[in-house]
Amino acid sequence: MASSITTDLPMSSPQESSDFQLRRRRAAKLTHFFGVDYRELIQDILESIEKGVEEERKRGTLRPEEVESLLHKLHHLRTRQDGFL
Repeated sequence: MASSITTDLPMSSPQESSDFQLRRRRAAKLTHFFGVDYRELIQDILESIEKGVEEERKRGTLRPEEVESLLHKLHHLRTRQDGFL
């Protein structure tokens, strides 16, 4: 008796695939226009957000738990960026 193996990997629909391709083309156009690689741009944005969080922490406009949560989320985004790009 032969056993069948199935995978539970989600299959992307043609619409999702074309949306992704469209976003990638737009990103490539912006990269060409601005002369900045997508990875560099995202890294700069994340660094800017992190600096803003630190400045707000120093001003006292964010509670310590908010700062910790935001910095954790930024770290998660950086980890995702490294893994996907």
